[in-house]
Amino acid sequence: MGKLTYLNHLKACAEAARSFTNGLVANLAQTVTEAMQEMEDVKADKQKTKAITIPTTGWGTDENSEDYPSYCDIVVAGITAKDRVDIAIAPNSQAAAIACGMSPTNQTLAGKIRVWAKTAPAAAISAEYWLNQGKE
Repeated sequence: MGKLTYLNHLKACAEAARSFTNGLVANLAQTVTEAMQEMEDVKADKQKTKAITIPTTGWGTDENSEDYPSYCDIVVAGITAKDRVDIAIAPNSQAAAIACGMSPTNQTLAGKIRVWAKTAPAAAISAEYWLNQGKE
């Protein structure tokens, strides 16, 4: 074979290798995209917020707590003592939460979220919570 034949053969091999590689990369990209979409669709720990109102009535007192002696139980079906809840106060309720000395922490009990404060709020507090389910 002549040099021209070898060169044409090498070019053909290079083109075939490039086409094969491009096909593999395209298949890989498509597979990764599909896998990421599926993970997003079925993500088990995807959290959803739920709106709550922290009322001005129904507050109790815990004499053993010096810092936050007032508490209010907000009934939420399905919550257990092993769960954890993150609460975010709505911007328009920040002043009321600050005025009553709202605690940055809360407690989950069977069927309810307990919030703590220095005193009961003078105005209802709008908030939302994220539930992180605990292990059994």
